[in-house]
Amino acid sequence: MISTQEINKDMNQELFENKSEKSKKTFLDFMKRLLKNKGAVFGIIIISVFLFIAAFAPFIAPYEYDRPNIATILKSPSAEHIFGTDEFGRDIFSRIVYGARISLQVAFVAVVISLVIGTILGAVAGYYGGIADYIVTAITDIAWAFPTTLLAIAFIAALGTGLRNVVIAIALVSWSGYCRLVRGQFLSLREQEFVEAARLLGMSDLRIIFKHMLPNSLAPIIVMATLEFPKAIVVEASLSFLGLGAQPPQPSWGSILNSGRALIDQAPWISFFPGFMIMIVVLGFNLFGDALRDVLDPRLKE
Repeated sequence: MISTQEINKDMNQELFENKSEKSKKTFLDFMKRLLKNKGAVFGIIIISVFLFIAAFAPFIAPYEYDRPNIATILKSPSAEHIFGTDEFGRDIFSRIVYGARISLQVAFVAVVISLVIGTILGAVAGYYGGIADYIVTAITDIAWAFPTTLLAIAFIAALGTGLRNVVIAIALVSWSGYCRLVRGQFLSLREQEFVEAARLLGMSDLRIIFKHMLPNSLAPIIVMATLEFPKAIVVEASLSFLGLGAQPPQPSWGSILNSGRALIDQAPWISFFPGFMIMIVVLGFNLFGDALRDVLDPRLKE
């Protein structure tokens, strides 16, 4: 005779298998739609190349990025130095390779921190409303009113120069976008029937927020994070260009651009190549982010 416990076990196993099969099918459908988009494919290729370069920089760079060489000062691009050399004889290609690591690391950490801050504040404002919503919205509007780079410069002036402070500054100027997005999502979700049902079942606010509401808001958050990534790269490059970010001899793309500014007539390659790399990586993330938005938008599904 089969016990009730065995029946429940079999039902749970079947439910788990069905859910797993459905999730797999959804993921495959998502990947199929994503790879149909040419912009997504180009974006993935560009992002993958730069991630590979950043991960294996010591093996890809032919020279040490911080070692000067008097004999090779301001050499134009050649077989020996494919991107030329700078005013200290340092290989530009090697410095750009290591600069990719710095730019991507700074952007990634800054985006994660700003996403966490903005998501938490937006969730609190959208779920509870009232005075909490008023306070968070007021702070968000103030942060939203200032240009991103200008506000980042203000934070750097208070915190001091260096990559760690650049990460903090970028995070502090970028959280407001996530906050507004999550708040709007939660305002529309908190009156939904499944949220009301969760409340009636006695679930805690944290469980409702993180188990039921936040998963239903992930798609626009992921898209926004993807599109904020290139913005973080540009802000880091801008701060380093102004001498507020990576400090010599750290090879940030922005600092390389700045070093070639005074030599633009004599050695244009110093500024051209890092500027070109910034343009390409920003293009890659924007193409991927736009494609991701189109794929995740339910209104555009066939």
